[in-house]
Amino acid sequence: MSDIKIDKICCEYCGSYVDADENETCPNCGGSLKDAILKEKTRLRLAQIAEEERQDKLAKEAKEAQDTDEVFDLIRTIAGSAAGGAIAGALGRAAGEFLKEDLKGAFKKKK
Repeated sequence: MSDIKIDKICCEYCGSYVDADENETCPNCGGSLKDAILKEKTRLRLAQIAEEERQDKLAKEAKEAQDTDEVFDLIRTIAGSAAGGAIAGALGRAAGEFLKEDLKGAFKKKK
């Protein structure tokens, strides 16, 4: 917790705000600031951890949303290809039937 900086700390004895990095005791009443500094650093570190966890959760949710979008894009592509293939197949079959009927008529003997 030494990397956490505290500018001012409130003295638990007299309520004065003093520079935490310059004083281990309150210059106004002589009370120890060590416990107050430790409590404040602990509070700030817990807040920092909570923020890191929140950021990690947001990043994970964003990744899951991106993955979901990619899956839906793939499904749309496959569905589009399948629908396109089905339509092309149906048109091909219809055209084939039309040509067979037309060719049958062309080879019938004329009376």
